[in-house]
Amino acid sequence: MSIHILTTDLKLTQQLTQLLAGGQHPFSFHTDLEELISLLPRLKKTDKVFYDLQLEPRLMAFDALRFGGKKTNLIAFELLEEGGTRSSCPKSAKHYFVLSADMRKSGARLKRVLHEVDALAVKKKSLRKKDGVQKVSATSRASNTQFPPPITLSRYLTAKSESMQQLLIKIAELAKEPKFVFIIGEDGADFELAAREIDFRTNGDQSPLHIADPMRVEIDEIERHLCDKDQTRYCYLGLSYELGNLTVARLTDYLFQLSEDAAQQPAPYFILGHVDDSDEYLETEVKTLIKSFRQIGKVIELPSMAERQEDVSLIAQSIFTTLRTAHPFLMTRMLSRGAIEYLEAQCGEMSYCSVVRTIRNSMALTERDTLTERELNSFGDDSPTAQHLIESLADEKFFKDQTGAA
Repeated sequence: MSIHILTTDLKLTQQLTQLLAGGQHPFSFHTDLEELISLLPRLKKTDKVFYDLQLEPRLMAFDALRFGGKKTNLIAFELLEEGGTRSSCPKSAKHYFVLSADMRKSGARLKRVLHEVDALAVKKKSLRKKDGVQKVSATSRASNTQFPPPITLSRYLTAKSESMQQLLIKIAELAKEPKFVFIIGEDGADFELAAREIDFRTNGDQSPLHIADPMRVEIDEIERHLCDKDQTRYCYLGLSYELGNLTVARLTDYLFQLSEDAAQQPAPYFILGHVDDSDEYLETEVKTLIKSFRQIGKVIELPSMAERQEDVSLIAQSIFTTLRTAHPFLMTRMLSRGAIEYLEAQCGEMSYCSVVRTIRNSMALTERDTLTERELNSFGDDSPTAQHLIESLADEKFFKDQTGAA
């Protein structure tokens, strides 16, 4: 994968160079639009093209770049000053991110948008493969005479579907003999909710799950915080692609010490999430850490939303009710049956997080009292404009002095 960036802004060039330097992928800057357009047909599917939106009023070239090469993954970006909320992102932009003066925020956004582009390509590929299998699977399920799995209640996960019921059974078994846990799932899956369910099954409500900052995990601090009583305590580390270099080094040393002293009980137990097919853009040290987690821990795989159509109605109603309770001033009062049917029909193309964001965006930006398919389609998760409107105020204004807003 290579990255090509079109900008004439020296400040942006320096900032992006700082963010991309030291990474695994080569990158180059372009100042001439025609030169970049001529390069598009020769790019690989994994290559990325970044377009500085401040050039748009003068060049009007965004659509030309978008259609210039079928293999091009075009990412629009712009620099917003601290406190700014105006976005010039075109409605046709599929991928978009904001640069700000805070390098940590910008780095997290850049990493996230690169991951989203790759994950979308992987998801489309896997859906094409599944199309040929779905008819056979449906026939097999229809002829299956086995009894359904036992009804298993959950605290955090929505589990009406058979695949999620089976997952809860695995989690219940894991609670009897706690271990390190490695959670695998699609991009945008409910990783943290699964981690909370694991902790709840093990400890009940007596000890809430500890959530670590993946960029800077402090092993000693976590041990002091979680090992004050004689009980199993879990710490969720986040996703593997979020781990900072310092965190990876500390966890690697910690796991090595555990292997040296086999009699020592690993306390606390760590839970790490991992997105399917993300290995290609992970550093070698992270891959080694993942291998260690697989060896010493229990691997749990989260079902994709395509396998959870029966859960969509419960998820949608729960999200809607929670947001209504938290924000009673919202205009919308009801979630229509048509809206739920729309989400059920689209679940093969969505993840858990995208379902949540689609409902949130629609509730926040609509002025109707009933949330219908029209609102969900208009303010969807893949709309950069809606996403920017809903996030920019909190991100740039309320959290401008806090590094935790990244």
